[in-house]
Amino acid sequence: MSNYLVPVDFSKTADHAAKYAARLSFAMANAKIILLNAYYVSTYESILPTPDLIVTTDENIADETTRRLEALEKLKLEMLEINTDAEIEVSLTRETILRSIINRVNKEEIDLIIIGSNGKKAKDESDIGSNAIKISKSSPVPVLVVPPKADYHSIRKAVLACDFKKVKEVMPVQSLKNILSKHALKLLVLNINSGQAIDLQEEHILHEMLKDFSPDYHYADHPDTIKGIIKFAKSEEAQLIIALPKKYSFFESLLHESVSQKLTIKSHVPVLLLKD
Repeated sequence: MSNYLVPVDFSKTADHAAKYAARLSFAMANAKIILLNAYYVSTYESILPTPDLIVTTDENIADETTRRLEALEKLKLEMLEINTDAEIEVSLTRETILRSIINRVNKEEIDLIIIGSNGKKAKDESDIGSNAIKISKSSPVPVLVVPPKADYHSIRKAVLACDFKKVKEVMPVQSLKNILSKHALKLLVLNINSGQAIDLQEEHILHEMLKDFSPDYHYADHPDTIKGIIKFAKSEEAQLIIALPKKYSFFESLLHESVSQKLTIKSHVPVLLLKD
């Protein structure tokens, strides 16, 4: 069974990611989606009044818990309208969202975390979307970031962006195998070097590491890495961009929130942050 963990906060952004997960589950036999909502109330909130002089009481917490469970069930029904055969579990925790995610991943085998990235409009803002990069950096499993513009399409092509440097340290071969064994897709390896010379030895090592996947190799010079990747993915009609957020990878710099947010907002396809 493939388990998809989808953290939600009932924002437009999170709902979009959840419905994307429902469509994705069509392509996977025996898949389960876990809708996770975190309702954390700090000790201070239960003792000290808010600026409006309101103290969070046990009764307030009980009412909010009921409201959130009802919202989870409502979203579940909307997802079942997309995929009537989907297995969907709802889960409400009383921890912070990051702690809730890590605990769930440690509790059972999770194959993929699916989260939405925030759009440019304030009404699309999501606490989860705002913390997408923090979640990605902390998660021991791959994270799929679904941008606001991304509509679901069957994944046939994936762009793997890298700069052919320290490939042994950067390339998550086992994670790639896990993804490619479950999805029949064409892998397009893109080198964005911004005018720098390619290390031929590193290039040879990469070809050897990926030979079982029979990828196509492409080379592009672009002063803006983000724009170069997005432009290439669009021209090739790819349905997925794979980023490697490991030490030494040029994508490590993309894990700074402002740059990563730019990637996911401007991209028309989901971005998979892949780690071993």
